[in-house]
Amino acid sequence: MLERRKRALTKGPKFINFVTEGAKGKSGVEGGGILAMAADWEMRADIHQRIGFPEEVVSTSLRSDIVLWSRNSKQVLMTELTVPWEDRIEEARERKRLKFQQLVEDCQEQGLRIWCLPVEVGCQGFPGQSLWRTLRLLGVVGAERKKLMGAVSRQVEAASGWIWRKRDERWSGHHQQC
Repeated sequence: MLERRKRALTKGPKFINFVTEGAKGKSGVEGGGILAMAADWEMRADIHQRIGFPEEVVSTSLRSDIVLWSRNSKQVLMTELTVPWEDRIEEARERKRLKFQQLVEDCQEQGLRIWCLPVEVGCQGFPGQSLWRTLRLLGVVGAERKKLMGAVSRQVEAASGWIWRKRDERWSGHHQQC
């Protein structure tokens, strides 16, 4: 039963580029991605302040790093970034998937199509397969995806280095801008 639930959460749309007979084309999951499935996406991101999950979608105390929703197409996409040790990427993914399981079920009960996309990038900058798959599902493909993957890796590595250098300093409860 748990395996079936796990597959249901990771299933996403398959986008196929149709090619006329005799023409060459790419195979696989390409095309516009999830974002091309609606034109009225709204977004909340937990960047400078703690945000809650949109009340008009589902009432919950859970919150993800980014949530996008489309009222017209009744779709919700949420992603949660985790930066674990590289050898704990799969464990972190499962932990986040289970954390949001009830929220996913609540959205489905409301008749919403939901994608829960936990993303992991190891603390030394190694991106997990989840980032690659998530970008593909969103419609970020080819050289653009490769460039974005490199940028994310560099940012995570730099942030982890900063935390390592500050490890002996006493941290206060106040957030300071860097």
